[in-house]
Amino acid sequence: MVDRVPPWWEWAGSGVAPTFCLNLVRGLSVGDVFAAYGADPERARTLSGLEADTLYPMAQPGALLRAGRLDGWTFCFEDREAEGVEPGVLARLSEHSEVVHLFHAVGMTVVERLENGRRLESFEPGQVRPPRGTGPHTLHRALDAELRNQQAPFSTGSALRAVARHLGSEIHWERLAGPLRTVYLPDARREPGPTVPPTCGASHPDLGHCLGTLEAPRTGEGTEDLPDTRTSG
Repeated sequence: MVDRVPPWWEWAGSGVAPTFCLNLVRGLSVGDVFAAYGADPERARTLSGLEADTLYPMAQPGALLRAGRLDGWTFCFEDREAEGVEPGVLARLSEHSEVVHLFHAVGMTVVERLENGRRLESFEPGQVRPPRGTGPHTLHRALDAELRNQQAPFSTGSALRAVARHLGSEIHWERLAGPLRTVYLPDARREPGPTVPPTCGASHPDLGHCLGTLEAPRTGEGTEDLPDTRTSG
């Protein structure tokens, strides 16, 4: 009997990465992406996921950034406390490019798309609320079509499939866990958090329904410009 080969997207709901942040940036180099996170590209090493976890254990505070190329895009993957959710990081990544952002924590998934420093769409898949952002809501429409065309209820894999169709490339776990350029960003170099603690404990600007203290301020009526909150360190 031949064992079933799992579809490429099933890793997103399999528990191999209970929390993850995946940012995909069109056109930037790996070094440029690391720099946008506040990390020194010169300190990057090529490591597998297992090697990276051995050198930088989960218990060690800080962010672990793992990046590679996927056709015309550069991706940065984090499977612990994420730096890639910070508004300043997303603003720098998208300043002159397009960014697709996928964040997942237990029971929660957020999808965003940004371009030229502006949030075009931001939503939690499967929710009835319309997407936030100036549009066009390309990923939201793609995910709605994905959910209508399948019998199973929403899973993070559905969001991953919609993102992959937008990119034109599948995002396999073997690629994310394999050898990638890896850099450790200590807590002292990380983006500062919000000055007022959120009342609901969520760290992502669009997680759940507690948005008041985490919302990126709008610079004008109908806009979704993202501030660069980075400080030197």
